[in-house]
Amino acid sequence: MQPLARALEREGFSTLNLPYPSAKLPIATLADYVREQVAKLPGDEPVHFITHSMGGILARVILAEPVPWETGRVVMLAPPNRGSKIVDWSSKHPWIYQLLGPAGRSLTQSGAHCEFPELPSNIEAAVIMGNRCSLPVFRNLLEAENDGIVSATDGHLAGLKGFSVIHADHTFIQMHPEAIKLSVHFLKTGAWIS
Repeated sequence: MQPLARALEREGFSTLNLPYPSAKLPIATLADYVREQVAKLPGDEPVHFITHSMGGILARVILAEPVPWETGRVVMLAPPNRGSKIVDWSSKHPWIYQLLGPAGRSLTQSGAHCEFPELPSNIEAAVIMGNRCSLPVFRNLLEAENDGIVSATDGHLAGLKGFSVIHADHTFIQMHPEAIKLSVHFLKTGAWIS
């Protein structure tokens, strides 16, 4: 996320690039951790979120409850908003399933993902998905347009202000120039360009 953070800083944003142990803890615990870290930020400017993959789910969980800051806009990069076909597949392969950790295992298409809250309707949000499959291992599990991990259609979420699919893979979408351009423009203006 560092190239994206640098681009945001050049545009006058302060950034908090926050790693979290996604392979060790459940979604609710991770959301509490992120909420606590964000609450420590000084100042009274709106807090925007740019998330990658599971981070989009964490943002949904965090923002579904009252927060002590003014929330700005949200950009989700490659989020499995409708769950993950790969997680469903891995449930039949125990050694892989265990590697996902409790947060990853909750992203099934048939189960818990349905319980994750939608974003509040007053929050302006956009999603950027990729369509460059650099991991052909899961190609047969995913729809034709995918980033190697998540099908583009599985990023949809109700009430979005913008949705784009760019030629990027899942792992590096946050470094893609088009993702950076779309994200910065949306945070600054609230308008989606395509």
